[in-house]
Amino acid sequence: MLELPHLIPRVPHGGPTSEAFAGLDFSVNANPYGPNPALLRALREADHAHYPDPTYRAVRERLAAWHGVSPSEVALAVGASDLLHRIARAYLPSGGTLLSVHAPFGELGRAAALQRAKVCVTTPEAVLDEIQSDVSLVYIGHPHNPTGHRHSEQELKALAAACQSVGALLIVDEAYAPFLPTTGIPHNASLIRLLSPGKAHGLVGARPAYALAAPEIVARLDNLAPAWHVPAGTAAVLAALPEAGDFLDQTLPRVRQDAGALAAALRSLGPVEHHGTPYLTLEMGNAAEVTAKVLKLGIKVRDCASYGLPERIRVSTRRPQENARLIQALKAVLEDIHG
Repeated sequence: MLELPHLIPRVPHGGPTSEAFAGLDFSVNANPYGPNPALLRALREADHAHYPDPTYRAVRERLAAWHGVSPSEVALAVGASDLLHRIARAYLPSGGTLLSVHAPFGELGRAAALQRAKVCVTTPEAVLDEIQSDVSLVYIGHPHNPTGHRHSEQELKALAAACQSVGALLIVDEAYAPFLPTTGIPHNASLIRLLSPGKAHGLVGARPAYALAAPEIVARLDNLAPAWHVPAGTAAVLAALPEAGDFLDQTLPRVRQDAGALAAALRSLGPVEHHGTPYLTLEMGNAAEVTAKVLKLGIKVRDCASYGLPERIRVSTRRPQENARLIQALKAVLEDIHG
């Protein structure tokens, strides 16, 4: 009998659900001053009437020149989730092991489950000792969501070398790297850099994403993609990225300032973990209860139970006036809970 893939529920994410929500959404980690006008213009002016070049040669060449790599080292995608599912299909065998420093992005965990593979969560201090011969993939968020932890260049080099020694691949998820000062990423044949520029540019709906990796890895990822897998608009956004940096220069310092002010204000409500990213976590006891109560006040936050942090909520900064409403709502919820 044909063995079909087993059905696995979708993992929870921030952002919209099946229910309409018209309040303030602090559950999405994106630049609140977006979208970047230059990228939005590229999206609107794309040729939506015709199929794009199936090889996406021009897009790859632009991104490759920007990063100082060859076009054969660039894999394009609609969202990082697409790439993570393809990476799992290509490199994570049934019964294999995905090792993640802190909890992995939920879609990667789901991709591993679909492959009938194991997911082992470790710490930055223990990860090198746990990269053994049974490990196929190692995942790190750089910085990690929601803890904000990131690795130094030396730590990344050590991780890549350890992966290479056992035939594993290291996935460095840089979705939130643009929000922080630059850290060097070592060149290594066992490393896959995952980039999701829509978050920093405030254009998550266009789902631009790409990976930088060795040509043989990119070839395998491309092999698992259908024809014309990136729509013309998303391809145009990716091609426009090298000239779209002014928006980041103008807005990301404001995002860091707003996030720092929000973290300082929330410390009166409970322990806060914040490391310069747009998002932070706040310990509030039963996070699921807090999330449900604050939702009734027109505010959406993310409870961190799926990350193994059931007492914490994650919030991502919006603009200062909106942040003030979040603080008021959380204070009201705490008063209600504690009487």
